[in-house]
Amino acid sequence: MDLALALFSLFSAWFLVLTIPGPNFVAVTQYSLSDSRRTGFFITLGVSAGAATWATASLVGISALFAYASWLYDVIRIIGGIYLVYLGAKIILGSLGAQKQASTPAPKLGGGKSAFRLGLFTSFSNPKTAAFFSSLFVMSFPPQAPVWFYVLTVVMVFVASVFWYGLVTYFFSIEKVQRVYQRSRKIADRISGAIFIYLGARLAFVRS
Repeated sequence: MDLALALFSLFSAWFLVLTIPGPNFVAVTQYSLSDSRRTGFFITLGVSAGAATWATASLVGISALFAYASWLYDVIRIIGGIYLVYLGAKIILGSLGAQKQASTPAPKLGGGKSAFRLGLFTSFSNPKTAAFFSSLFVMSFPPQAPVWFYVLTVVMVFVASVFWYGLVTYFFSIEKVQRVYQRSRKIADRISGAIFIYLGARLAFVRS
């Protein structure tokens, strides 16, 4: 019963974190709207795999590594911030191109592998996710938990992420929602790009 309660607590904490909008949410939303449901689901798989990787890393002691070599955390943070700024700039530049040819469809991401990779790198770009897993997440584990509990927890992180971002993908790829987006595509893309740039700049230059 204690293990079941601990698993529920871990699930609840992670699901609350999932529902807070961040780079992963923006990536899934943007490409579900501008590209396709298929692309959104591949990005969902990518960000979910990234979350599961961070969870696994926390269980093998990445927090100790960050404590020993704080510069490594800063390197990951800055590179991640630059990547998010790059994504934002790319989206904004794409919207400027769309302004010249309003009838031209938004450029596609380029296949499932590209979408999965974008989701994975977006998830990896934020070491604050690792900070969550290495602090509140790890501290919620019961003492001397069996190996299967750790494995089940990582699986839970992946499944919960797929579930949440899958819902986000489904909603924003509904035809009616996409039609609304297409009517104001340039403005929506610029807002989305600006959010990416803001999140990236904040990640790179504000150390918390």
